[in-house]
Amino acid sequence: MRCSSGLLLLLLPCWLACCAPCWARRSVRTYTIDLDLPPARRYDALVGDAANGFNATVWKFWDGYFARDAALRDVLYGIAEKRGPENAEMAGEIDGLAAASGLPRAFVKGVQLLYELQTIMVPIVNFTGAPVDGIPEGYEALARIPWRGPGCTGIVARNTDPADGSVWHARNLDFAPVPIMTNLVYNAVFKKGGKELFKMQMIAGYTQAITGFRPGADGFAIERNTRYTDHWGGNAEMLRNVESGRELNGWQLRKVFEEEATYDAAVARVKSMPYASTEYAIMSGVNKGTIISRNPDDVAYVQTLGQPNFEEKKDYLIITNFDFFFHDIREHFDPTGGGGFAKPSRRVAAQTILNASTHITPQVLFDTINAEYVIADTVFQAIINVEKGVWNISQPDLM
Repeated sequence: MRCSSGLLLLLLPCWLACCAPCWARRSVRTYTIDLDLPPARRYDALVGDAANGFNATVWKFWDGYFARDAALRDVLYGIAEKRGPENAEMAGEIDGLAAASGLPRAFVKGVQLLYELQTIMVPIVNFTGAPVDGIPEGYEALARIPWRGPGCTGIVARNTDPADGSVWHARNLDFAPVPIMTNLVYNAVFKKGGKELFKMQMIAGYTQAITGFRPGADGFAIERNTRYTDHWGGNAEMLRNVESGRELNGWQLRKVFEEEATYDAAVARVKSMPYASTEYAIMSGVNKGTIISRNPDDVAYVQTLGQPNFEEKKDYLIITNFDFFFHDIREHFDPTGGGGFAKPSRRVAAQTILNASTHITPQVLFDTINAEYVIADTVFQAIINVEKGVWNISQPDLM
């Protein structure tokens, strides 16, 4: 159960000290990923732990959506095959997951395209402008991919209470089908040389970054959100990038956590590295925050904490899955949070709460990402503070 506001204020000092899930409805299992192990052995404990139900859930996913849909399976396998071999480390991890789970290797490799292919799933029509990009000929079966969007809300905000003043990061990961995805979420602690490098929220069977936290005096956190293409032909461009073998977004972000130790270096790398598909990177650090809206080959837009931002106050940044700063009308037809049409979108609902708050505190942020019209198919939540070393993660009990 959620703590009441008064009780939370009493427990907050303890929570900050030990990161106990005072706000949690469901806890998130934690596993160590030892980067000194051969890639094929890194997930043995994860897959071999029957208590977590991960392997049974992934098999349910396979049986329910791919085993009897040859057209969808063939398209997914075809895209993965055209990519050619992944880099040796990633290929080794895929090999290990396939061997440990018993699932077809081609399926495990295909699942690694999860975020890139989701950009093709535009669920609403831009009635007031140019036609929404379509699915290229020959790829029509991708309309039946079971992971659906839009989803996700990211907020980076400065605590305006004078007693604090630090930067906090709130995150909703919305991912359907919820009965599958909610049972695949776990917390990975990546270690090297016996020392923790970073923490990362992951989906079992998927080797790449979704939400992560690298601690340190100048550490950083990164959240990924799906960003839909903004022009006709964008879906075909994404498929060309993926099939060309270009490194996948999530793998590159995982390497940012592994190889960069400072916020500015991480931001610079996220801005410059070639992406396979459009995407948002929501980043927070010590007294810093930015949201980078990425095209495959360049940066479309940057929001920087502390600077005037489109329709926002200087004390916070917010993004869901639409380029509101470019007046993307599709945002207002997004039904995922129960809004759309005459009701507020997820971003507008969150922004209304933040603008009405006397101070933007961790409690306000948590209440915001759980508010009506904001919370959607949410399978993971995080409240993060790099300066204070806070990585408070949980799952809402959507049942």
